[in-house]
Amino acid sequence: VDSAEASRELMAKMARVGNSSRLDLAREQLFHAETSAALARAISQEYAAKEALVRVLGVWGAQANLKLPERLPDLPQTPSAIDNIEQTAIAQRFDVRQARQALAGMSSNLDLTQVTRFINVIEAGPAQVRDRGEPIRDGYEISLEIPIYGGGVKLARAEAMHLQALERLRATATDARSGVRQAYASYRTAYDLAKHYRDEIVPLRKRISDEQLLRYNGMLVSVFELIADSRAQTTTISDYLSALREFWLADTALKASMLIGSGPTVSAST
Repeated sequence: VDSAEASRELMAKMARVGNSSRLDLAREQLFHAETSAALARAISQEYAAKEALVRVLGVWGAQANLKLPERLPDLPQTPSAIDNIEQTAIAQRFDVRQARQALAGMSSNLDLTQVTRFINVIEAGPAQVRDRGEPIRDGYEISLEIPIYGGGVKLARAEAMHLQALERLRATATDARSGVRQAYASYRTAYDLAKHYRDEIVPLRKRISDEQLLRYNGMLVSVFELIADSRAQTTTISDYLSALREFWLADTALKASMLIGSGPTVSAST
């Protein structure tokens, strides 16, 4: 914003003495207006992010006056290498453990239900019967004993619930494997991109700015070209900070994916 304001004031002075056109002045005024609007949005986003952090921490009053670091942590020299990432997630993730415990509990209940299957029996034996008006004669008595009515239905339902729990465990494990692979791929991509900005793009932009300043001191370029280069350098630094932020978000998402499931999916625009 300071750069845009200086450029606008200089262009306005040159326009008043006839050394620049109204078109050039309008462009500088527009750039200053757009930059001021971007600053207002950034301040609003900063406030919203801070209040979101206050809500997550569950603090109020004096505790809500958080003092945050002035800058993000530096990019690690090397990315984290996780061996057997899928196996680690299967062993550690809360959702997989929960699905496994649900299956174990269902299996235990099914075993108890299977015992009742043998309670339903049919007993047959001799008996004496007599039809109306007829003498007593030998016959055959059949009785059906069902201590728990509908035990077979209960058993089928328990078996179906057991199969559902088994499928849920299988699906959860599949999601866990895929989720950690995706999280680690995003982590490595974010690291490589931030490292590329830090080691390649930012140094090149600084070299260009240094050369441009030398040319300005030699009166080979105008002050507006120097200001334009300063704007480009600012944009490059901002892009690097966004890439660094995305890396730390990806790092947090990877850790969350290894322990509890899906992690945060916050884009640079928010």
